[in-house]
Amino acid sequence: MLIKTKLSLAAAAILALSACDNDNNIQAEPFQLTIAHINDTHSNFDPRSLDFVNADLSTESSNFDVRTSVGGYPRLATQLKAARAAAAESGMPFLALHGGDAFQGSLYFNLLKGEGNARLLSQMGLDAMAVGNHEFDLGNDALIAFLEDVNFPVLAANMDVSADPSLANQTNLQPYVVKEFNGVRVGIFGLVLEDMPTISSPGELLTFESEVSSAQATVDALHADGVNNIIMVSHIGLDRDLRVANNVNGVDLIVGGHSHTLLGDFSNLGLGNGDANTDYAELITNPDGQSKTCVVQAGEYAQAVGQVTVSFSANGEVINCEGRNTLLIGSDFLHEYVEDAGRIALSSEDQTATENFVSKQNNIAVTTEDLTMRAIIDTDYLPQVAAFQGQVIGTINDANDPVDTQQLDHVRIPGKNRGGASLAGTGSEAGVHVATSMVWKLNNAGYKVDMAITNTGGVRDHIIVEQGNSGVTAGYIMGSLLYFSNQLAVVELKGLDVKDLLETAIDYARTTSSGAFPTFANLQFTYNGTAAEGKRLESLQVCPGGVEAGNCANIEDETVYRIATNAYIAAGRDGYSIFSERAQSATVNSGFVDNEVMIEYIQYLTTEGKALVELATGLTYIPVAGDSIDDPLLKTQDNLNL
Repeated sequence: MLIKTKLSLAAAAILALSACDNDNNIQAEPFQLTIAHINDTHSNFDPRSLDFVNADLSTESSNFDVRTSVGGYPRLATQLKAARAAAAESGMPFLALHGGDAFQGSLYFNLLKGEGNARLLSQMGLDAMAVGNHEFDLGNDALIAFLEDVNFPVLAANMDVSADPSLANQTNLQPYVVKEFNGVRVGIFGLVLEDMPTISSPGELLTFESEVSSAQATVDALHADGVNNIIMVSHIGLDRDLRVANNVNGVDLIVGGHSHTLLGDFSNLGLGNGDANTDYAELITNPDGQSKTCVVQAGEYAQAVGQVTVSFSANGEVINCEGRNTLLIGSDFLHEYVEDAGRIALSSEDQTATENFVSKQNNIAVTTEDLTMRAIIDTDYLPQVAAFQGQVIGTINDANDPVDTQQLDHVRIPGKNRGGASLAGTGSEAGVHVATSMVWKLNNAGYKVDMAITNTGGVRDHIIVEQGNSGVTAGYIMGSLLYFSNQLAVVELKGLDVKDLLETAIDYARTTSSGAFPTFANLQFTYNGTAAEGKRLESLQVCPGGVEAGNCANIEDETVYRIATNAYIAAGRDGYSIFSERAQSATVNSGFVDNEVMIEYIQYLTTEGKALVELATGLTYIPVAGDSIDDPLLKTQDNLNL
């Protein structure tokens, strides 16, 4: 592999032009290349859960949904190694690329920083990786350690590091690299967010240049150096990848990341299309009207591997591009979710039906874990996580509770199925802390959110001090309070749509799904159930710094507000269709996970000498006629029994 030395784009282009050998611009014959790719893996060393919802799963006696495990680094390793071996056997040139954001996303990262990612990704045989915004979450030092530990180049053509001595001398951070296959040279350059400083924590001496102009300058420099087959590995999101494809000549393939888009049709699993307007390996015509760019991206959280084969003409232009994303699943099938009992095993009839279904799909594959990588995780890293989960991270002081000052109560709907909840008209004490942690984390990361709205069904329990502990443990947050591990997302809505969202979610919770009831931060309003439907939300205000800070102002109908939420309801689920139908821009997936964020938030309070206390929820709830709320409004021993 030839690695281009790190220069400014302008200098690189001048040197490339002066050194150009015209003969290098001639490609003797058509050329094919296979690329396997991943992105936004976010330290998901272990698998997650995947539900086949509304899939074509049925037997003579029943229709059913299925849950199984999906992804994890050991499955990625298995798939990437198998793809490379198959390419070698057939004589096909092959690359394995990562679209950025290995950092964040699990307790492994909280404990290991970039160390675990560097070790495990290095075992996957990657040829290059783009710099993601989350690679800067801990400043430059963690990124530098990662660069020094990995065995593959990390790319960012539009990031100028020349003024930062800590990064300027990092030989493994490059604008681009060039690989050669049987005399054919392939250039791979990285593209990162031009607005990186607004959503991450890069060093102040770094500058980030225009994505489009930098991409064109890099392509021109590579062409001048005789490199006609060019891949962009990017971490700017699908919309911006398409903008590059539509405005830059000469990028043959874009391997993307950042938007967490699982391109392709997954409706066979009830997952729909990753993007309504863009297929996997879609070809976009460049502004010259002749060259084309193929665009791919492989979802999130180490769940899928994309594989695309690109065919080039003799002069290096793309003439064909095809492939697909494949979700890497286990064979541990479960179904029939039962509240408080979880999922149960399939009957033998349903197991057979599921196995037959899976065997006929081309976008899911039962994939074994790489044993070496699993051993590293279980031996070297998992014990550290287990030990951390038992640690006390903070304390509770609910002075307003006459019975239990070490419990912040959770309720799905104020006054209904209270399970020990506090003031019947004000909602969940636990939920407001979860929502507050979202605002705290995202604003510290530069996302500039105005409020948080999440669903009470995503908050699974009270916040308690378990018997035998002196405070709240990390394990309780992970295993009881927020065990779904939802990603934090940011959605933009107009003020009028925020109002409609809250009212429709509450009505949906009353009639259809109790878990849809909103719990929130930096908002206050009255839900008046005695008013006419559609007019039940009163006195809606946004409160920067929280309700208790008192700095509240009326929400304006046409003002666009940035809302922190979880990715599940950001997609329009559970009564939150307004999030998906009326969003003013594409949903931003942050890469942060709710339970990890809650742990960090509690730890922060502890370092400030603070306990978890009862916060004003911002809600005044007047029930709909015919509904009932439990009296008395204050907590007593009688209504604290679960």
